[in-house]
Amino acid sequence: LLAGASPPPPPLALVDSNQAAVVAVQAATAAALTPRATVWLRIVMPCHSRTTGVNYLRATLAAILLQLPPGDPLRALVDVLVVNTDAHPADNKAYADVRAELAGEPLVRFAQLDSRRYASLKPRNAATVMRRVKASVQQQTIDLAEIFAVADAALPRAELVMAAEDDWLLCPNGLLAILHLVRTASALDPHWIALRCSYGFNGIVLRAADLPSLVEHLAAHFVRRPPDHLVFEWFSGEWHAKQKLPGSANAAGRSYRTYRHNLFYHIGHISTLSQPSNRFTPRCYELLYDWLLPAETFKRDECPASDVWPCTPAPAAPSELAVGLFEPFSRVDFAMGLRDREGHVPAGAPDKARVLELTSRERRAGSAR
Repeated sequence: LLAGASPPPPPLALVDSNQAAVVAVQAATAAALTPRATVWLRIVMPCHSRTTGVNYLRATLAAILLQLPPGDPLRALVDVLVVNTDAHPADNKAYADVRAELAGEPLVRFAQLDSRRYASLKPRNAATVMRRVKASVQQQTIDLAEIFAVADAALPRAELVMAAEDDWLLCPNGLLAILHLVRTASALDPHWIALRCSYGFNGIVLRAADLPSLVEHLAAHFVRRPPDHLVFEWFSGEWHAKQKLPGSANAAGRSYRTYRHNLFYHIGHISTLSQPSNRFTPRCYELLYDWLLPAETFKRDECPASDVWPCTPAPAAPSELAVGLFEPFSRVDFAMGLRDREGHVPAGAPDKARVLELTSRERRAGSAR
């Protein structure tokens, strides 16, 4: 005790009849203060050396850590797993340098692909592959299968996993946007299989429980398509349906959802897919429509007032209360061209300048009568 300080009050005497209730409260309090056995979101980030020696990893991790300052509640929910795909850590100078710089940062963990589960898989000559997937792209897919196998085994366990690349910067307030995306998508479909908020094999939120299925699909089909196409056919059920495979796909009865806004900015200039160097680079929070397969893009004509597509609830999912509250009132529609009374752009309508349309269902119903 400090000099002059009063002694602490004695503990309250427990009445026998309340003993069980008090013990239960104490146990619940202790459980709430105990660190969780799982993390909510694990960002999984492959890292490989580049011939130019440029270090993208430092800036990419800095963009994430800036959104997880000391005292921020998200620090208890999010961590990052960086996996080096070079044969030896020292061969990847960017990885080695950043690992040393962040040695005291508990939210960033580093792993090395030492023992490979799919060591027998080798890229094939592109001339012998129907879709002519380059050997370097095939190797990238094999590496991704290995990386997500490592992520699946990582402790503590994660509830969600987000694929990220080491040359894409998380946009300002990106983690809050991802939290909003997950909450909105979960209200529409509690059993969603994937959420997309950026391009390529980046900004894809998955459930950790689904990783074994994804790893198996990537390893089995690395010669057919690039990895971002393979992950789409996996979470959409496209491959399973085309091949008429027995049983049900992992995606059966589960939706995938796309965020309206791009949450990552690409700073890399060299791609394994041989994209042109002058290709348009989507900026932060721009509409998610470029660089994706048609079935992945955000459809603003279908969901003009929502930031998640599809914006309709899954058949078995209860719709959000907010939808029922705000549907009768006005909504803001952004679109190119004219709209019908239901808010859709009619087929073949001539393109016009972007318009801001503020209407209400009552007004539409009145004009229809």
